[in-house]
Parts: sequence; C-alpha cells; structure tokens
Amino acid sequence: MSWSDDNKTTYNFFIEKHKNILIFFIFMFAVLSLNLFYLQIINGSYYKEIAERQRLNTSKERAPRGLIYDAKGNILVGNEFGYVALFYPFEQHELPSQDTIEQLSAILKRDINPEIEAGLKYKRVIQIADNLSLDEVFQIQEKKLFMPGIAVTKIPKRKYFNAVENCHVTGYVGEVTQDEIENMQEDNYRPGDFIGRGGIEQAYDKYIRGIDGGLQLEVNAKGQPKKAFKYYSPETGNSVFLTIDADLQKVAYEALEKSTTGRGSAVVIDVKTGAVKVLVSCPGYDTNDVFTKKYANYLRDRNLPLFNRAIQALYPPGSIFKVITFIAAMDNLDFDPSHTEYCTGSFELGDRHYACWFKEGHKTVNLITATAKSCNIYFYKLGLKLGVRVLEKYAKMFHLGQQTGIDIPYEKKGFVPTPEWKKLKMKMTWLQGDTVILAIGQGALWVTPLQMASMISAVANDGIFYTPYLVENIKDPKTNEVLYQHEQEIADKLEIDMRIWKTLNKALTEAVQNGTARRTYFKDLTVAAKTGTAENPQGVDHAWMIAYAPAENPELAVAVIVENGGGGGTNSVPIAREIFKKHFNIYDETDKIENKDVKKQNLKQKPIKENL
Repeated sequence: MSWSDDNKTTYNFFIEKHKNILIFFIFMFAVLSLNLFYLQIINGSYYKEIAERQRLNTSKERAPRGLIYDAKGNILVGNEFGYVALFYPFEQHELPSQDTIEQLSAILKRDINPEIEAGLKYKRVIQIADNLSLDEVFQIQEKKLFMPGIAVTKIPKRKYFNAVENCHVTGYVGEVTQDEIENMQEDNYRPGDFIGRGGIEQAYDKYIRGIDGGLQLEVNAKGQPKKAFKYYSPETGNSVFLTIDADLQKVAYEALEKSTTGRGSAVVIDVKTGAVKVLVSCPGYDTNDVFTKKYANYLRDRNLPLFNRAIQALYPPGSIFKVITFIAAMDNLDFDPSHTEYCTGSFELGDRHYACWFKEGHKTVNLITATAKSCNIYFYKLGLKLGVRVLEKYAKMFHLGQQTGIDIPYEKKGFVPTPEWKKLKMKMTWLQGDTVILAIGQGALWVTPLQMASMISAVANDGIFYTPYLVENIKDPKTNEVLYQHEQEIADKLEIDMRIWKTLNKALTEAVQNGTARRTYFKDLTVAAKTGTAENPQGVDHAWMIAYAPAENPELAVAVIVENGGGGGTNSVPIAREIFKKHFNIYDETDKIENKDVKKQNLKQKPIKENL
C-alpha cells in the first residue's frame, strides 16, 4: 500500500496507533510474565501446598490422651477403646441400597438415613453410631461385604480408676466449645476435639492431649472423596506423674465418708517439699459417669459432689487460728508463755458476754495449756492485747486471704477482715468485740482446707512456705524423656525466732498428750495438732483439725474438716488418725493398745467438745 502526500497525516496517525498497541501488548506480556514468575518461582511452594490441601482431605482419628499415675506408679487415669460405626462416601453419589440401610438400622435399632444423607451432602466421613456393643460390632463385620461404605473402628475413651476419691484431682474431659476454639486458636483445637475440665486434665491439657492421626483422602475438584491416600498414626499424649498417694487418698476419703455428715475435705502435704499427698473432697463423683444420665443426679445432689471443697470451699477456721494468735503474741509482744490467766468459763467485754467452750472453766492456764485445751478466755485476752492490726498482719503473713498457687484451677483465696472492710461493707465501726472473736478464728475470716494444710506445713517447717503442687514430672511415653520436672519453690520464709517455733511445737504436742487432740495419740509416733470447732451461722458447727508428725522431725502435715461435723476434737481427729496410721504403717494391734492408754487418760477428764 502506498501513501500520497495528502494522506501523510493519516499515515502518521496509523503508525502512532500501531506503536501504542504494540507497547500495550509488550507491557501486558511483561506483567503476566512477572506475575507468573512470582506465582511459580517465588511463591510456588506456598501455592503447591494449598493445592495439595484442596486435593487431600483427612478423616481424623483421635489420639489417646496421656496416662496419669500416682506417686507410686499406679494408674489413676487411662484409656479404653470404644467402637463406632462410620460411613465413608467413597465413589458414592447416591444413597446406599435400601437393603443396606435396613440391615444396619435393624442392627443399631434406629433409622440411620439422616447420617447417610449428611455424609453424601457434605462429602465427608460421618459417624453413624458410637459405644457399639461387641454384639453390634460382630453383626456389622459379618455383613461388611454387603454394606459398601460402612466401617467399624476403635476410638479411645477416658477411663478413671478409683474415680470417686480422685475426681477433684484428676478432673475429666469434655468436648471443646466454639468459644474455646476461638479463644485458643494457637492451640489448634477443632470441633469434636476433647479438652480437660478441672483438675490435672485441664491444668496440663497441652501435655496430655496427644496428636491426632487419621486417613488422608484424595478428593476431586468437587471435594468428593476418591480414594485413601495416606494413613497417619495418632500419637499418644504424654504421661503425667503426680505426688498423690492413691492408697492414702482412699483412706482419707473413706474416713470422711464415714464421718458424721459424710461431707468435708482432707489435705496432706509433704512438709519438706510442698508435694500434695492427699487432696480429697467428700462426697465425690464418678468421673466415668460424666455426660451420662447419672451425671444429672450429681447436679441435683444437695451435698454438692461436683464442688471441690479442698480448694474452693470457704470456712471460718475457728480455734485452729489460735496457732497464728499464739505466734503473733510471742513474736509481737515478746509474750511470756508461762504467763497465766484464770478461766471461769466466761468473759465480759463491755455489755457483751463471751463464753469458753468449757462452761466450768479451765481454771489457771498458761499459753501452752491454753493452746492444748483450746481455752477461749485466754485467747480473747491475747486478742485484746494484740489488737486487730497485728492479728490482720499475722494472718496475712501466714498467707491467709491469698491463693497458695497449687497447680490446678479454680482455687479460692479466702478473706481476712479489716476495719476498712467493715466500714465499707457494713457501714459500721470495728469494735473490740470483733477483735476478740477474730483472735479465736471467728467472724468474717474465711479459709480453705488447702490454706490450712499449707499453714500448718509452714509451722512444722519453722516458717518455710513451699508452694503446694500435684505434678512431679511429665514424660514422653515412647522415649521416657522428661518434658516437665517440678522445681521446688519456696513461696516465703518467715523471720520468726526459733524459740517461738519450739514453744508452739510443745503446745501442739501437749494438745495430743493431754488436750483436745488426744485421739491422735500414738505410742510410737509423736503428733503435734490443734483442733477447732468453727461456728456456722447457717447451721451446725464445722469440725477442724490441723496436725503434723513426727513432731520432732516433721514429714507430713494434715488439715481435715468435717462440714457441719460439730466438735473438732470428736469428729475430725479420727480422720487424721486414719491418715497417720496408713502413712506410718501403724497397725490395728498396736492401735488397740494405744486406745486403752487414751481411755485411761480420758477417765481423768471430762469428754472434750469444743465450741470454738
């Protein structure tokens, strides 16, 4: 084609347009090339992984949770396997034959059409039934060839041994909620997963839960399963070794169960380490019954078996608080333990009358005998000399009103009343009468059994507070590698003169020899103890006892409470006695001789029944 001079303008316009089009195509080619380079070279591995994920789907197989052992290697929590029936929609785009559905429905005694339809609709493996009996398993297996897409498999299920007495230590497991999935995204929980609820199961769930396995399935572009691709074996969770002595735990629980009300708690701590040997709340519940029809009965039970009294129940300490008043007096007032007061059985303060539990009065008592016999009058007067601020200081010094830091959840911290609290809460001024009752552990003073066990353990240990703990170590079950080891933690060291500890030890030993704790007397074991009967505005008094043994070189510290049990010297002491008998291997034959000795001593005095 030729161009005349008259058409030069048109020619130049054509050339310019052609050039722009060529530049545009070159630019687009460069952009596409760069984008292709970015997708295939730079981010190739990332998109390949996404494509693989879309091509593959996994049918999850739940991992068994780790075993939980007591201090002697006995299994407290294990696993058993239950059978479930599954529907795999491989190569199936319509319902199985009506004959297959009818046969399976007859075996399971219910209509399975909804599960089959759901499997086809969502193109994923569906659980048709769980907890299959062996008879149902055998029937399905016999007809497996005539039931395409139907399979029976085993899944792990938690098994709790001696479940009732250990329930509040171990906790249990339950299906994870949607809120938990959203709040714990970094822990990779998915719908259908199980998570610990309470106790060790919850506190150490990340160690116990294991890693799920499963069958990896190849799917087509529509997400429909085509064939099994690869199997991943589930990995069992790690093994947890506790400080709990299951035999001692059982003895404590059975003794509480036989008490006057069958409600209460016992906590036993190793004085030298803080290891918790016993943590019992009675009544308990069978953790194997959780999510069964029986569980509803626990929820309705007025005795509150689901409530962990050891760490959650708050009680006034009553006369066991006199241990703190004793130390406060000697440490703050430089009080002479030989100082005597005369107990007539009553005490007047202004226009108020305060009684001693022993109506006839203890007559002349010093600090040692007043502690051993739990004389209220003596401690009323001590409380007035000390004042509320000193009592508050020493109560908090002994960690009342704060958590001990034990390694299971939901521990309550208790409460120590103050003048400021009374002014704010009750719009009233703190009176001397409030100080008097605080000195003997009454009023708005609230403690847990664990706090009292920790307190008497520190007394036995000359003021050293060890943080109480339940887990000694955690190990990989395959390699036996230690993944977690408890490190002894000193929470506090009280700077109190050794003379005070020795004097208190003498007073607590005297309480067993000739005082309110005589029922824990043993011929060959020296026990130091303090009993208490805490007044309860809602009903019958609570029976307390704290103790440690051997008094000369303490190993074990014990706190026991019988809820609404009345006199501490009568109803809580026998439980502590059973614990000491078991731990120190004191047999019945020896015990009978000791009981005779105690009876001879008791003939010289009237039966003890404290009120405070």
